[in-house]
Amino acid sequence: MRKEFREVSVFFCTVMFLSFFVFWGPIAFFKIPTISFAVGPVGPIWAIIPFIIGGFVPSLVGIGLTAVYEGRKGVRELLRSSVQVGIGGKWFLFILTIAAYYTFSLILLNVVTGQSFDYAQFWLQLPTLLPLIILGPVSEEFGWRGFAIKRMLKLTSANTTSLVIGLIWSLWHLPLFYAVGSSQFELGMPFLPFLLSVTSSSFIYTYVYLRTNRSVFSAIFFHWVYTYALTVVSSGITRTSLYNWLECVPAVLIGLVFALIMGKSRSSTIEGADKVS
Repeated sequence: MRKEFREVSVFFCTVMFLSFFVFWGPIAFFKIPTISFAVGPVGPIWAIIPFIIGGFVPSLVGIGLTAVYEGRKGVRELLRSSVQVGIGGKWFLFILTIAAYYTFSLILLNVVTGQSFDYAQFWLQLPTLLPLIILGPVSEEFGWRGFAIKRMLKLTSANTTSLVIGLIWSLWHLPLFYAVGSSQFELGMPFLPFLLSVTSSSFIYTYVYLRTNRSVFSAIFFHWVYTYALTVVSSGITRTSLYNWLECVPAVLIGLVFALIMGKSRSSTIEGADKVS
């Protein structure tokens, strides 16, 4: 247990240090424009490069520490888990259903707050589908679900694991809310609803990870379709201050559902779990 605690602590501390003090933090602190993902300015190439590299920190650190602690065999197993697509048709359907829930819940929320939605974005955003598998899923999941989660599950329950990873995952994004050019900055997104959304979604990632026999691919696939769903929604809605603050509600509601499911389950019903409640 001490071994797992030490290893996951090194991972979390390294990821946060690199984010806050090497890649994103300085860019945000000095208000240096980078690449624009919304309607902001585009900065110099010397700022864009560390900005992009910063997004790959979780996976790079996860793979690097796997090599340190588990050797080449561990790295091979990690990479193999990321491409083993045989998680079962029901889990592909399950993940797509969750993504659909997020999509239409947010559209409904936008309509309820008095705005309209551009449904053309469902096909206009299709060209972003392939790039999005790199920006988020591949750049992060070798860390959060490839390295951290299996160590956290040896230390505590599935719900506590989800909460800790979700909070750190959210805080890792914090510099982006002050980085000129990032969608968080340009769209004026408040951090608290974002933290609640990401932390809540972490419970779903944990559930899917456990039920698919600890598949890193399942996390990558979920992250991919989830990111695409949010891209479609963000492109088609009209943001208001009220919407920005209520945007976390669908994630919090479904996150609570999965927290209750995992809290009532035992290792006999959640495949591969060390502790589930």
